[in-house]
Amino acid sequence: MGGSAILHLALDIHGLDRRRTRAIVLADLGGVRLRQGDVDGAMATWRDFLDCADGIRSVKVQAALQDMRVRLRRYNGVPEAQELRERAARVTG
Repeated sequence: MGGSAILHLALDIHGLDRRRTRAIVLADLGGVRLRQGDVDGAMATWRDFLDCADGIRSVKVQAALQDMRVRLRRYNGVPEAQELRERAARVTG
């Protein structure tokens, strides 16, 4: 089972009752998709991550937000990447 499949399984297992876990898994899945060259998939997953992460007080979620913002710097010319970075800066936790 590949890394992406394991992360999808984790989303199914932990579900909506564990928002923090779900947010972290989504952040990780976005990174996996980016490494696989699926930039659009990564951005869509990170959009879901931001929806889930808003309001969660967690060191891991904050680290994931920072990591995502750093990874997105390579895509400064892409409006969606800039929007995600700005949104991540505003996520409260």
